[in-house]
Amino acid sequence: MFILYLCITIVLALFMAYMILWYKRKKDLSSLTSETDGEIVKVVKRDYKDPDSGDNKTACTLKVAYSVNGRQYKTSMQTNEECGSYQEGQSVTVMYDKNDPRHSYIKDDKQPQLVWRNYMISSVILFTAFLIVFILTMPLTLDFSSAQKERFNFVVHIFFFLFAIAGLIVYPRTKEYKKKRENGISARKELVTFILIIGKTGFDLIWDIIEMLIKQ
Repeated sequence: MFILYLCITIVLALFMAYMILWYKRKKDLSSLTSETDGEIVKVVKRDYKDPDSGDNKTACTLKVAYSVNGRQYKTSMQTNEECGSYQEGQSVTVMYDKNDPRHSYIKDDKQPQLVWRNYMISSVILFTAFLIVFILTMPLTLDFSSAQKERFNFVVHIFFFLFAIAGLIVYPRTKEYKKKRENGISARKELVTFILIIGKTGFDLIWDIIEMLIKQ
């Protein structure tokens, strides 16, 4: 079981690394200077509630097909604005890299990197979630003794404590946080989450240290 978990973790880590590198490449739009006609082949609408304002909004994902030198390609676009103005069969202009036509975006797209950014974030979340499961199940898969479990739990508590502190320090410096501040949107929920994790893991660490001192 441990070997299986380890193999899955390695595969997910490689996939995450690939998505991060692909996203970094997608961010550079300077080479997308060629134009071609494209057609919207699919429109997917999703209603959601804005977590900050509480307003009901509609997100729209467009799948666009286009052809370069007789070969078919597809690209995607996500938008929360004017979603109703896009229909299947509608013609759009696609900007692409003549050396690699797969690298493209829809000309009217105000956030051309959004789709790949979401894919990259999803891959990071998937890897992180599985890594946490892998770590937390290690005592069971490796059949740890009681003493090994105690040391393992202590190390895990230290890891989460340091992770939460790093998040509390780094998050206020991110573009997302600064953008929320500029728009007058509160980021209190995220900061409170980091503080709660710090408080919980800090208490666990103190309790672990007390237990180890008592046993000695």
